[in-house]
Amino acid sequence: MVSYRHILFCTDFSENAQFALPFAIDLTKKYGAILHVVHVYQEAGNIAEFEISSNIKMDWIRVAHLMGTEMEKKLQTICEQVNKEIGSCQARMLRGRPHGEIIRYAKEANIDLIVISSHGLSGLEHVLFGSTAERIMRESPCHVLMIKRTG
Repeated sequence: MVSYRHILFCTDFSENAQFALPFAIDLTKKYGAILHVVHVYQEAGNIAEFEISSNIKMDWIRVAHLMGTEMEKKLQTICEQVNKEIGSCQARMLRGRPHGEIIRYAKEANIDLIVISSHGLSGLEHVLFGSTAERIMRESPCHVLMIKRTG
């Protein structure tokens, strides 16, 4: 019999991720599991792979820090929404490369199921940017439910 005790919902705060949230909530209710909600924030220094002047870099870091603070607020808002429906939620802001941090967290927290949305990149976008969801599917230590927004 399938049993999930720890379910991980990954969000980038997009509409696609918001569409996938009810699936994570329903599965958490069904299995009486604990829902973990994570967002992976990429540090400013990890985003730019080219040299920029120190003044611009400092501005970039300040903006990235403010964005990180806003993302933490959004993560707490999602957790408050989840708490209204299932009573408990563990929110975590991770920093680093999204797929790597999600896999690391899944292993450390003994996650049984990862719920993630697909963004449906195709063609050149898919070749250039790849898919975080695909990388997670390949490297995950547990089951992965990828939700594709239809329509």
